[in-house]
Amino acid sequence: MNRLIRFFILSSTAVILAYLNYLGLEIVGKMSIVICIISMSPFIIMVLIGIPKVDPSRWFELPEEGASSGKAGWEDSGWLPLANVWGVLWRPLLNNLFWNLNSFDSGANFSGDTRDPGKNFPRGMFYSVILVVFSYFIPLLIAIGATDNKQSDWVDGYLAVAISEIGGRWLGAWTVFASGISNLALFQAEMSTDALGIMGMAERGMLPKIFATKSPHGTPTYGILLGTLVIVGMSVADFRDIVEMLNFTYAISLLMEYAAFIKLRITRKEVYRPYRVPLNTAGCIAMVIPPCIVTILLMLMASFMTYIYFAVSVLLGIVLRCAHVKRSNSRLDQSECNDQSVEDTGSDDAEDESFVIS
Repeated sequence: MNRLIRFFILSSTAVILAYLNYLGLEIVGKMSIVICIISMSPFIIMVLIGIPKVDPSRWFELPEEGASSGKAGWEDSGWLPLANVWGVLWRPLLNNLFWNLNSFDSGANFSGDTRDPGKNFPRGMFYSVILVVFSYFIPLLIAIGATDNKQSDWVDGYLAVAISEIGGRWLGAWTVFASGISNLALFQAEMSTDALGIMGMAERGMLPKIFATKSPHGTPTYGILLGTLVIVGMSVADFRDIVEMLNFTYAISLLMEYAAFIKLRITRKEVYRPYRVPLNTAGCIAMVIPPCIVTILLMLMASFMTYIYFAVSVLLGIVLRCAHVKRSNSRLDQSECNDQSVEDTGSDDAEDESFVIS
């Protein structure tokens, strides 16, 4: 597809979806539920049709000789650029897993719009983890076990081909359609959480107050606008590069969240928590060590271009933060000067009045 046409389609779609997000969380929530039902239905049908055709021995077949020797479209640079262990290219595998299974922590951004978060959040997280893992794992098991295909056949979009072999072309076409609209729900959920996160930072003074502005629908206007501009700007980049860059940034935020979690457990034990992880401090540390190791491994596999992108993003954030703090301090100094001037004027008026009375 022509790059200009691709950019126009992606940017116009982003603007339309951002406007729906602007109209309120209720619309986003209802639309996400409908899309979830539509996108999951072809996989449920495929599983039911494919179970009798499964040959379990196919699940344990070793990779073919040289099947994973290519670059798989990924840039060959970095500390561990294309680590190939046991015939598996771990860089694209981990990046795809990370991309598809992350952002559970973003649900906390909806806490202000949730009834009884201490009860509903743990329940929602529990069911969502089960739903997400099984929606990936079970269809892949059926698709691999019910088709006789080579490992080299499994390229981008091949799952739809495998489903077509199991249930017919109509089911494969339905799967492609479902995959497309599921991206709409992903976009809406991500846009909502990011915009609410930006609004929360603005309310705490970490960002300019303009980002705390709400629309008549109760949504963060300028947070949505900023997110839309970033999405439109990055739509010109290759999808693999976008995945790796966002994964790297998200990996840093995850490590900071784990560190904050342990630090608060040690230093702020007395703080009330609507939901408390039922482990002591040692248990919490042991719980976060495995994901920290996987996260650091993912970062080591990133390309040098991703490191450059991250360094530029951090430097830009530091510059903007310093500029914001300097501007806030200057406004505070100006406000204090104005208050002092008012006090001096008031004292002078009082002296004049006492002189007149005497």
